[in-house]
Amino acid sequence: MTFIEEIKQSHADIYNGVSDQEISDTEQKLGMTFPKTYREILSAFGSVDIGSDEIFGLGVEGYSNVVETTLKERDLAKGVLDSFIVIQDLGIDGILIVVDKNDNVYEYKNGDFKNLLSSTAEYILSLI
Repeated sequence: MTFIEEIKQSHADIYNGVSDQEISDTEQKLGMTFPKTYREILSAFGSVDIGSDEIFGLGVEGYSNVVETTLKERDLAKGVLDSFIVIQDLGIDGILIVVDKNDNVYEYKNGDFKNLLSSTAEYILSLI
C-alpha cells in the first residue's frame, strides 16, 4: 500500500489536490524544488489535517497555506530557513517542522535543527 493510500484510509482530514502547475508556481515563489513525496501529497490532497496536527499545503488560505507560513517564518528566521519549507507549526515554544529539498524532515527551534525522519511521507504516517 502506498503512503497516499494509507493517508486516505486513515482518520486524517484530506482535501482536494492541486494541479502540477500550481505546485510549480509555488516552487518558484519559494525558490526551491519540493521533494517528491511532498509534491505527491500536494497533488493528492492539497493539505492534510490529522487531529490537531495540520500539514501545511496548497488549496487553503491563511495559516495553513505553505507559501504564507514559509515566507513569514523565513523572514523571522533571517535567512536560516531559506532552503526549507515549513509544513507544520507545533504551536509549542516556537517549534516548526521543516523539510529540505532532499525530503529530510527537521524540528526547527531558534536556529537549531533536529533531524526527525527521512521523508515527508514518513512524518505524516507517524502522526496517523
